[in-house]
Amino acid sequence: MTTTYIQFDAPKNDKQTVKEGLIKSSLKKALKGILTTFIPKVNPDFDEKIDEVKYWLVECDYESGIPEREIGLDKEGRVILKMPYKDNYGYWTDNNLLLNDFKEHFVVSEISKDSFEQSWDLFDKLSNFEIEIANFKILSNGADSGHIYLTTEISYKGQHRKLVIYFGDKSDEQKVKTKDILKLSGRLFDEGIQQSLSLLDTKLFD
Repeated sequence: MTTTYIQFDAPKNDKQTVKEGLIKSSLKKALKGILTTFIPKVNPDFDEKIDEVKYWLVECDYESGIPEREIGLDKEGRVILKMPYKDNYGYWTDNNLLLNDFKEHFVVSEISKDSFEQSWDLFDKLSNFEIEIANFKILSNGADSGHIYLTTEISYKGQHRKLVIYFGDKSDEQKVKTKDILKLSGRLFDEGIQQSLSLLDTKLFD
């Protein structure tokens, strides 16, 4: 089976600009219907994240044009959802738009299969994570006027693992210098037992 992989900006109701002006009224109506009624029923895990998607990656069957898998990226290019996945049927994979429709109505660029698959697999390695730590080391990478990051040791799924903590806001980096106990939340990245855990886009809670 031959597949094609595409990327395009996420439409935002009636305001999305396409190659030849605004989306045709029929398509806009369909999108509005999906956003307001269809998605909450079939994508229970991702209902709250649909509006955060800035870019879509979509896998389509080349001959039929039918979308088969999709990935949503946020404005920073981070994977925040993929479908079909568990009880989530999909945003694009469960409607009537085909490959040619995407090319006609959106500014589409083709991407490689490897790029799509890497993003697809990455989703399963990321999870929301919260932790409180008291024993940690403060380090700096020296780049961009010196970004601070932390290292610590934690027990994760019954195993002793090193955790490297990267902050999303530089102001939080400075605050850690004055605290003995840190309450943190971020996106945990786990590449396997042979690698250190990484906490990305970390936020510090007072």
